[in-house]
Amino acid sequence: MLLWTVVVSMTDWVGMNPTWKFAGFKNYKLLFSMPRFWVNMKNNIIWLVVFVVPTGVFGMILAYLLELFPSISRIVRPIYLYPLVVAPIVAGTLWAWFFDPQSGVLNSILDLVNLSNFKAGWIADPKLAVYCMIVAGIWQNLGFALVLYTAAIREIPREHIEAAKVDGANMRQIFFHIVVPEIGHATLIIFSLLVLYTLKVFDLVWIMTRGGPGYATEVLPYLMYRITFRQLLVGMGAAVAVVILMLSIVILIPLSKWMMARWIEE
Repeated sequence: MLLWTVVVSMTDWVGMNPTWKFAGFKNYKLLFSMPRFWVNMKNNIIWLVVFVVPTGVFGMILAYLLELFPSISRIVRPIYLYPLVVAPIVAGTLWAWFFDPQSGVLNSILDLVNLSNFKAGWIADPKLAVYCMIVAGIWQNLGFALVLYTAAIREIPREHIEAAKVDGANMRQIFFHIVVPEIGHATLIIFSLLVLYTLKVFDLVWIMTRGGPGYATEVLPYLMYRITFRQLLVGMGAAVAVVILMLSIVILIPLSKWMMARWIEE
């Protein structure tokens, strides 16, 4: 299937036409000459930075804190597990309503507490809309990271933590010098999965903004969908898919090597 996608990306195939001709790198040249493509690329990079790091780091910290206070964990467990079972279409609809500039919850709350000066267009503002969707993405995936980190933390031998306490280590020292090194394998897996999520995110974009205003919030998977199924340019759509694949390889291989090296050192 992967090889077939690469082959199709070098053709002029239009989906409704059973015949096609070899086009070489024409689709890639055309794609890289489109300003729209680079906006999509920029948005994917924003997702990688603003979504992956907070979701992974906050998930790790919250998992550690909830393990320290089991009674609180039992109370808040439904709160962080709820987003995991909510269908993406429901989550996207809820957050679109929350950030709606006309009748949304956020602007209504700002009016209610006399902070109208802070009202904004949110998902209607090209500069803010991407970040609004990232907030929705973090809400939807933070529980996922938290659950995996919780499982990893529970695998840490208790004697390591108890020995550190006997030596006078505080919570912060235990976290940085014992917990973080011990869960390095889980961190690699979680961050890799979060990176893959950003490179295939489609549902939130489709539901919350349809890529708008204009194409300000489009990402590469959304561009691939539009080109392939709306414009029926299957060859160019396959070229976008290959770009996404190459981007994931370029990011994940160095990330994996770096994290594995740190894990082995520690």
